Amino acid sequence: MGRKYKVISADGHVETPPDVFVKYVPERWKDRAPRLIHLPEGGEGWLIEGQPLLRNGQNIAGRDKVKFSGGTYFNDDGSPAEGAGPAEQRLREQDLDGIDAEVLFPPVFASRFLEGIKDPDVYRSMIRAYNTFLAHDYCSVAPDRLIGNAVTPITNIDHAVEELEFVAEAGLPSVAFYNFPNGSPYADPVDDRFWEKSLELGLKLAPHFGFGAGQAPLQSAAKGTSDSPWASALVQRAGSHSPVYCMAQLIAAGVLERFPEIKFYFAETNASWLPGTLYFMDDNYDLFGDWFKVKYERKPSEQVLDHFHFSVIRDPVVFDMVDIIPWDNIMWGTDFPHSVGSFPDSQEFIEENFTKVDETISRKVLLENPAKYFDLDLDADITETPAA
Repeated sequence: MGRKYKVISADGHVETPPDVFVKYVPERWKDRAPRLIHLPEGGEGWLIEGQPLLRNGQNIAGRDKVKFSGGTYFNDDGSPAEGAGPAEQRLREQDLDGIDAEVLFPPVFASRFLEGIKDPDVYRSMIRAYNTFLAHDYCSVAPDRLIGNAVTPITNIDHAVEELEFVAEAGLPSVAFYNFPNGSPYADPVDDRFWEKSLELGLKLAPHFGFGAGQAPLQSAAKGTSDSPWASALVQRAGSHSPVYCMAQLIAAGVLERFPEIKFYFAETNASWLPGTLYFMDDNYDLFGDWFKVKYERKPSEQVLDHFHFSVIRDPVVFDMVDIIPWDNIMWGTDFPHSVGSFPDSQEFIEENFTKVDETISRKVLLENPAKYFDLDLDADITETPAA
């Protein structure tokens, strides 16, 4: 009897080894590839064209406390740190955490910081390099357990559609994107080519925690007890439900009515905010729809529940709202190796929180919902973890 899926984390991140971009970009652009450099204060940082030095300690935290400075991709003996190694290491880390598979999103610099590269050809070559690494070097080791999200470029709709075709040919199941496919922060009818192509190719849409203009930085110029530009983010992020902006754009643009089969998965959103948001979407539509001359075939809440899925990572409140949470739309993730995640104690989190809901709900969130969204076969034997 082989190993079966029991727990699927619908949110993890690939923190790439340092040679990915140099390895896969064309020779003429290798000197413009992102590079990991050792820092005088310890740890490493990424040098990326058009961006300030990226100290990535909060995203390679593993089981450690967040380090904005001194974060390292390596152990003392030079081996890769937790969450920063090859695919085989990642499978062993899944075992350590009691996880059977992960939906894997790109590192923050591959998804957003590469946008600092202003030459579109160079920028696209870096996107292609990451997607090539993800497909050929990483997820191919165990595609049933390493469910990779490729990245699409934000240069224009032609480039975005072209990358979808490459991603499908490479065998990756899903794509993450951080602006609308037309390359702007706003929905546009030309995006229909992207939505149509994704459905044609069978690619899943998983834009992490949102996309478009709602992804503005959390920095603030507020003055007070701290000189840090991030001070207000400590509170602001508690109420910044990123998907609301892009859900509203997609509803208003008629995308969900033109493409009734389309689905979107937003990771790391948590979900205790969802019941109130659904209520106020409908309430505003009922009150002001005629005034704004807006008429939908389905209420906004119905469109959300028909087309959008979300995941919780650090939201114990949601388990106290059992009767009003749309559990068919909810997944769970560890966010490993990022700083807010539950690794290596995910089983403790599951035990502490999922005991508040019945087994039917637990099975949906931890297993059935991600399996259904990403077309995973729950009856199949999954890839065994290689020995160290």
